[in-house]
Amino acid sequence: MGEGFTFAVVGRNEAATLPTALGFALDAAQGDDQVWFVDSGSTDASAQIAADLGAEVVPGPVGKGRAMQVAFDRCTAGHLIFLDADYEWSERNIPAEIRAEAVRTDADMVVGTYDEAGRRRVVMPGVYHPLVGALAPEALEHIDIALSGFRAVRPHVLRSPLPPGYGAETHLNLEATFGGDRVVSCPVGGFRGSLRGYTNIPAILDDVAAAILDSAIRHGRLEQSARSVWDGWVDGVRELVADQPPPGADDVGFSERLATLATRPLPPTGIVDR
Repeated sequence: MGEGFTFAVVGRNEAATLPTALGFALDAAQGDDQVWFVDSGSTDASAQIAADLGAEVVPGPVGKGRAMQVAFDRCTAGHLIFLDADYEWSERNIPAEIRAEAVRTDADMVVGTYDEAGRRRVVMPGVYHPLVGALAPEALEHIDIALSGFRAVRPHVLRSPLPPGYGAETHLNLEATFGGDRVVSCPVGGFRGSLRGYTNIPAILDDVAAAILDSAIRHGRLEQSARSVWDGWVDGVRELVADQPPPGADDVGFSERLATLATRPLPPTGIVDR
């Protein structure tokens, strides 16, 4: 690979929205840039749609992190620009904005920060902010939308393999932070993605929490012996999230309970003189 940009649209069974995501990526590509559809084990027509649109289809295993890892394994220089395939609408071309910001800043990672009006925030206030704030507070300084799937990443940022599922973006945030990489946020305007009835939120919450705790242990911020107690703290949030209101329902009470759970005292890290 050269020093250019590789757009990696990642998805599984996203035939309905894939043309939107790939269309923006293809429009954003310049010169020798490449556009891939990293197919995370789709069983629908996603791969054929991508090929018909002119993208290179890169087969990948099921699991978001596993599919993103395939992209990292194939791209060893330049920037990978990731975007999710469940891309319904945006007011601007998000991958083009991120590419331009990566050129302008030469940052190691550019994270797209967007306005997704009407979407309930659960995982970031429920587990990401409390856990990262306690175990790696420096990671909160430069990333506004921590779980954004829109990002340009230099391959060297990934110093350890991605987790298999939804914890991939969290892992990248912490890898960049602990590795001393330069990270910038890039406002990209309004965006709308698939809500999926919020049915995938409990799995995202579990994966994000696991990515934070695994990274904290790996980097000496949390003792392995204390892990089960921190998992128990996360369990309290998960129980509430598993029974959250559907999209569009009154969620004031839910949000208040989530805020209460998120501000509970956190367990000891087990690290002496931290």
